Amino acid sequence: MKTAAQPAPSDAGSDELETPSVSLPPGPYVLQLSEIATEFPLSLEQVRFQPGPLADSVQGRRRAARPYQPNQPPYLNGEPSHLLYQFQVPSPNAEITVPPATLKIYSVSGLRAMYAGYRQELQAMNQVINGLRTILTQRPFYINRPIAVLPTIEGSEVLRSQMEYLRFGSGNGLRFVGVYKQDVSPILRDQLVYMFQGLTTDGRYYVSFSQPLLTSVLPATAPLTADQYDVFVAEYEVYLRRVAQQLNVQGSSGFFPDLALLDDVVRSLRIQTP
Repeated sequence: MKTAAQPAPSDAGSDELETPSVSLPPGPYVLQLSEIATEFPLSLEQVRFQPGPLADSVQGRRRAARPYQPNQPPYLNGEPSHLLYQFQVPSPNAEITVPPATLKIYSVSGLRAMYAGYRQELQAMNQVINGLRTILTQRPFYINRPIAVLPTIEGSEVLRSQMEYLRFGSGNGLRFVGVYKQDVSPILRDQLVYMFQGLTTDGRYYVSFSQPLLTSVLPATAPLTADQYDVFVAEYEVYLRRVAQQLNVQGSSGFFPDLALLDDVVRSLRIQTP
């Protein structure tokens, strides 16, 4: 049975006037987002998916646009109006809380409209969208560069494993287990995230689905002395390859939630376009 999202609770003088000079920072200046960025053409009811055994209910709502803030991280921050769905996976035990799964549906035209007036940022957003489209068309077995994701993340992709292409009812995409960091440090068991980035077949909608993960093959903590840290930094690339290999040989049940159950959520997605 398909699960319909439930709305979340409520989110006289001279002809010539002397004008004082005002020093302004360099532009561009986008005072108001266009309707393309602030309006979203789909309703909550036009998106359907099945969380299956992961959750009994789904909370959905329409999110208002948030303007781009060029002086704030991360790069390409802000979002056009979009649909947001979340569901909470039961924790494996009382001592651990797993953050909720998050599904976002953006219009591609809205993503581009966010950066009208920002030439460099618009080019970067086009690279994200076109880059994903190229990946999904060519379906390479190995991608030797970080994969851009939306919404953007503070931190860089340091590791990617368990990459697989998935189809859903209205399109297709790429899923992987990623690690994002802002420092050089050991990867802990709760620092993994299931990522899915996809496009509808008609190219009109961008799909982002994420779920933080746990795995028992990585440590809960990894304290290092100063000397140990220096050695760790020197061998960091080798360490990352080793961890990626560890994660790649795990079955889907080697992660919590099970990757197969998350894949089923993606495959069940249906977007009913006008």
